[in-house]
Amino acid sequence: MRWLLAILLVAVVLAAGATQSQAETTAIYQIQVRDPASHRVAVRATVPGNTTELRMDTSRPGDIPEVADAGWPALVQRLRVRDAAGNSVGVTANGARGWVLARRADGPLTLEYLVDYTPLAARDWPAPREAAFADARHMVVIGRSLFITTPAQGVSEVSFVLPRDWQPVVPWPALRGARRSVSVAAAEDLTENLVAFVKGAPDVLTAGGFNLKVIALGHWESARGEVLRVLGVVAERLVGFIGFSGPGDYLVVLLPLEERGGESFRASFAMSYHDTPARANLGDWGNTIAHEVFHYWNAWRLRGADYASSQWFQEGFTEYAANLALVSGGLTTDEMFYAKLATHVTQYRELATPLDAPGTRKGPPLYSGGALVAFLWDIEIRGATGGREGVGDLLRVMLRNTDGGARPYAWEDIRVALGSLAPGDWDAFYRRHIHGTEPLPLEAAFARVGLRMAQRADGTIAVEVDPKAMDNTRQLRSAVMQASR
Repeated sequence: MRWLLAILLVAVVLAAGATQSQAETTAIYQIQVRDPASHRVAVRATVPGNTTELRMDTSRPGDIPEVADAGWPALVQRLRVRDAAGNSVGVTANGARGWVLARRADGPLTLEYLVDYTPLAARDWPAPREAAFADARHMVVIGRSLFITTPAQGVSEVSFVLPRDWQPVVPWPALRGARRSVSVAAAEDLTENLVAFVKGAPDVLTAGGFNLKVIALGHWESARGEVLRVLGVVAERLVGFIGFSGPGDYLVVLLPLEERGGESFRASFAMSYHDTPARANLGDWGNTIAHEVFHYWNAWRLRGADYASSQWFQEGFTEYAANLALVSGGLTTDEMFYAKLATHVTQYRELATPLDAPGTRKGPPLYSGGALVAFLWDIEIRGATGGREGVGDLLRVMLRNTDGGARPYAWEDIRVALGSLAPGDWDAFYRRHIHGTEPLPLEAAFARVGLRMAQRADGTIAVEVDPKAMDNTRQLRSAVMQASR
C-alpha cells in the first residue's frame, strides 16, 4: 500500500511540476481595437521573463520604408514594460530584432504597447499580403507586426476586444468556453500567420478535420459562390492527397487588389488576382489557391534542412499537388492538365542551374522542374505499387519519418522514403538530374502513361495522348490523375 501511495505522490509532484513549467512559458495577450478606422491596435501581454530581450520577427517586406530598415518595431508605440512586482523596466531599441531590457527581470513581464498601421494606410497599403490591409469592413495584419515575444515563450492565449459587430478571424482553435479567446501552440504560430478583424462573419469550409475560414473582399466577394466551390474541392483533394486527419484551422484572405500574387504562412495565406475570378480563368487562380494551401504541409510542416537546395522539392511538389487537385477534383479537364505539363516542360528547359543549386533564382523554371520530378516519381511509385500509392504517399512517409516535420529533411530522407515505396537507384537519379544538370527523362516518362510530347508549328511544346499507346499505359495515367479522387 505504501508503494502505491509513493507512486501516486510522485505522479502528483510530476504533474504539478509540468503544470508549473507550462505556466512559466505561457504568454497571454489581449488585443484591443476600439475603432478599426483608426488603424491602431492596442496590446496588453504577460510574457515569460528571465530574459534581457524582447523580440519581433525580422522577416518583413523590403518595399515599405517604415519597416524596411527599422523592422516591425517601427510600428510599435508607447511600449511599457513591468516586472512581476509591478516595477518599470527600461528598454533600448535593438533595431529590427526588438528591444534590450535595462535589467534582467525574474518572473513574467507585463507589456503594454500600441501598433500603429497609419503609415501603411497613408501609402495605400503597400505589400498588403505581407504586412497589412484595411477597408471599411476588414482589417488584416501579419502577426509579425503585432506580437512581441520572449525567448522562453511556448503556448499563448490570445483574447480580443472589438466593437460589438466586429469579430476576430484567426487560424487558431478557440479556448473552451471562450467566445473571443484562442490558444496558439507556439510563438512562431503567432508571428507567422495572418490576423483579421471583420465586420460580419467569414465563410467556413471543412474537409477531413481541416477547417478553412475564408474572407473574400472586392471582386472576390462578387464571385464568392464559385470561389467557395473551388476552395471546398481543393481542400478535400489536398487533404486526401496528404492523408490529413486533423484537426487543423486555416485562414484564407482574398484581397481586392488587381495584381497577381500569393503569400503563405503557417496556417494562412493572402492572395490577390488581377481579374474577376470565374470558371473561365479557374485554371489560373484556382491553381494558385491550391498551391498556397498545400504549403500548409509542404513548406511549413515538411521543411528542408537547407532552404535553397530544397526549393525544387518544396515548390515543385506543391505545384504538382495543386495541378492534381484541380484535375482530380473535376475543376479542370484532362487536356488542361496535359497543357500544364507542357508549360512545365517549356519552363524547365529555361533552368540554367541544377535543381538543388538555384541560388537566388527561385521562379517558374525551378517550380516546373520540381513539378516534373514529382510527376516522374508519381509514375514510378504508381507503377511499383499497382497504382495504389503515389507521390502523396511519399510525402506522408516523409512526414512520419521526420516526426510530423519536427526534424528538417535532407536528400537522405527523401531517398529512404522513395526506397520504401519503389525500389530503384535513387541516388543515381539525384546525381544526374537534381544535383547534376542532365535533363529529366521526360519522353520515357510520358510514354509510360500513354502521352507524348509534340512540337507545334509555332515552336511551342504540347503534351497529348498518344493514340498508339497500350491499354496498360492508360491505366497507369488514370491512376496518377485520379490520385485523390
